Amino acid sequence: MNDIQPPSQPDETSAVREQSLAETAAIASAIDRWYDRLGRQFGPLSRPQRRMLRLLSADTMVRVSDLSEQLGVTTAGTTRMLDKLESLGYAARSRMDQYDQRQVYVTLTPAGAVALREAEDIFLERVQTLLNKLSPAEQATLAHLLQSLSNR
Repeated sequence: MNDIQPPSQPDETSAVREQSLAETAAIASAIDRWYDRLGRQFGPLSRPQRRMLRLLSADTMVRVSDLSEQLGVTTAGTTRMLDKLESLGYAARSRMDQYDQRQVYVTLTPAGAVALREAEDIFLERVQTLLNKLSPAEQATLAHLLQSLSNR
């Protein structure tokens, strides 16, 4: 019997894992840079305000607690943002008499819908400006990949 072992090969699994981590880090960095280039303010709305009004526009009435959950922030944080949006006339809070009086509901006001449309137009314009650096085929591929990630 031959007791001589072939020289050990680098662990392929480890190399693949390192390459995957490096690719993940590169993607995360690119997403951060993309996010920064889009900006923090879209006309009358900040990025978080735009996000909140988008959620409000998708439903007629939303409970504050549900809004907090969808945004991934505390109820206190949601309340502070609602205070600001309400002072601007973009959102309105109410309680439903026939339901639990402890529950607070939020609706998008007409002024909020106008502000959201303006913010959406600015957001889309900025996205388009950044996408113009890609060919139509690259844009289609990116759209497909992002939709795939969003649907999982």
